[in-house]
Parts: sequence; structure tokens; C-alpha cells
Amino acid sequence: MEHITIYKGTDFHCAFPEVIRLQNGDLLTVFRQAPVRPPNDYEGLCNAVHVHHHQDPGSRTALIRSTDDGETWDPASLTIVDAGGDQDLNLAMIAQVSSGQIIVNNMRLFSGWTDEQSAEVENEKWVLPKRPGRNFGRMVWDSLYLYRSDDNGHTFAPAEPFTVESMTYWSHTGKTGVVELPDGTWLLPFHGMGSPEEIGRVYIVRSYDQGKTWGRPSTVAYDPNGQLRFGEPPLLRLANGRLLTMMRTGAGDDHMYQAYSTDDGWTWRGLKKSPIWGYPCNLIELDSGRILCTYGYRREPFGIRAAFSEDQGETWDMDNEVVIRDDGLHMDLGYPSSIQKKDGRILSTYYYHSEDGIRFIGGSTWSESDVYV
Repeated sequence: MEHITIYKGTDFHCAFPEVIRLQNGDLLTVFRQAPVRPPNDYEGLCNAVHVHHHQDPGSRTALIRSTDDGETWDPASLTIVDAGGDQDLNLAMIAQVSSGQIIVNNMRLFSGWTDEQSAEVENEKWVLPKRPGRNFGRMVWDSLYLYRSDDNGHTFAPAEPFTVESMTYWSHTGKTGVVELPDGTWLLPFHGMGSPEEIGRVYIVRSYDQGKTWGRPSTVAYDPNGQLRFGEPPLLRLANGRLLTMMRTGAGDDHMYQAYSTDDGWTWRGLKKSPIWGYPCNLIELDSGRILCTYGYRREPFGIRAAFSEDQGETWDMDNEVVIRDDGLHMDLGYPSSIQKKDGRILSTYYYHSEDGIRFIGGSTWSESDVYV
């Protein structure tokens, strides 16, 4: 394993990366930056020198570029997709469609609301629970957003807000950017709630006009008994056209659940608990035909792991689970994204932390041949 730092800033908590290869060969990693705040601003996750939180009104969406297949990442290439303002910009995903246009999508939360203001909308919009010590007010779900670039990610047009019919109470970005079907249809995965009474639902939406409008959601997974909260789905289209997803679950035992579709995401089958413990995950299909699932391992020894499937995700080879890293200090890490390099090796990106408490975007290069000779 070769470990590198892709981006680290002493003033920022960096998290939630997604890496893609452009048509020109460049690699882009999009991620979230949030300011490091002193302890009196809000009570952080985990005991660390630099207090932080996963929701912050000072956050922004950024990306960084590699022109040598991920060997090095130029700090000067850092591009701010959206500088934010008084909203939390969270979990951005990225894709390049066949036209060459780059699409980034994320979600936003309003901040600074009083208890009285948030109470007025709590039946229409999701209001985050109160967090001890946080002094920037109540946070309320705003909308989903989409950004476009026509120059390989050097600049982006202004944000385009959009909502999904029947899912306007709360929708959260999935773990994949736009998936384009052969006929030009765009698919995006999300999870969310249609009303305060619902529990987390994973769904797919589609656009026939390059993201200008989005249709009704197709449910992937939902527990009507209210026991399992499904969330943060990646979406992979296999070479044979099958769609595969793996989902994080809440109120369960933290094994991911999986499902597949053979009709471009209209209907989903095979919902079952996978043998993979970890969350959330990323899915890619390798040149060998194997499916690679990379995931955060948020119990001791904390780190990043991966598993392979040789039968389109029906089963997973847990006897050969790959430990990419196991030197994490605590559970605030992960959200990996992997890509196969030109030489066949795998680059897995993720967010991690160092002894100084700063969360950074890291990467590990490793080989499928380490597992399968």
C-alpha cells in the first residue's frame, strides 16, 4: 500500500471525497471543506485538538486535480465549486457525462434559525436536532443543488436548485454522481423522507433533459415497519446494463444492504443484508470484471477496507477482505471513493485524520493482484 495526502489544510476540516477520471485523462476529487472552529463555537465529534462538525454554515464545495493519474495532486489546482455563505454545503458528488460537461451535485442546509422559526416549518422541512454548544442556530434542510462546468472543472456556472417530487421534506445526496444511460437519461441516487412520519428511504430519480427537470422517484429500499433507515447509496451500472447499489443502514447492525435493477432503475430486486460491515461505500467495476466495494471501517481498528465480488455483487469474498488502512485514531473517517488507474492499480480516496486532529483527504494506491494472483 502506498498512502499519500491529496489535500490537507490547517484551517479546514476536509471530508467526503469523490474521485473521477475525465475524458482528457485528468483525475478530479471533489470534497467538502468546513472551517476548524474553537471549542466554544460548537461541541465536536470525538476528542481532538481541532473541533469540527459535519454540519457547518461556513462549509464549501471544493475540488483538486491530478494530471499524472493520481501520483501527485497540485494544491494550486484547488477550485471552489461553491463558496457557500450562511448555509451548510454537504456531500458533493461529481461525474462527467458523454457531452464532456462535468456535473457536481450536493445538498444544503439553512443555518441560524431560531427555535420559533424552525417550529413553523418542521412539518414541511427537516429540522436538525439541537447540538450541545453549537452557537449558529437551528439548521433546516434547504434543497438539492447541481453545478455545471464546460471547461473540465476549472470554472462552474451558478448553482441550480432542484427538488424531487414527493420527497421535499428532506433529500440527501447519494454516494455517486450522475449515471448516464446509453439513451442519454441521467440517474441520480438519494435517500430522504417524504414526510416527518417516514423513515429513511433510498430512491433513484431520472432526467430526460440533462438535469433541467427531474421525474418522480423510484424507491430502491424502504422499511414500512420503521426499523431500518436506508441511506447514502452509490449507484453502479455494470457492463451488462445491470444497476447495483449498496446502502448504509441505521438502527441495524451496520451491515450494508444491497439491491439490483435490470430495468434501468425502475424496479429493484434482491434486497438483502450483505456480509460487509462498514459504511458508507463506493462501487466500481474493474477491468477484470470484478466488482470492488470500498468502505469506511468505523470500529477498532478504525480505517478503510475493501471487498470483491466475482458474480455481479451476488456474493462477496470476505475471506479476502482488503485492509487498506487500519491506523485510524477514531471513527471520524472514511467515505471512500476508488478508481482504477491506467496501469491497472487501484486508487482509493477517503477522508482521514492525523495526530494533530486535522481531517484531510488521503489516498492509497494498491493492486488487485495483491489479492488474486
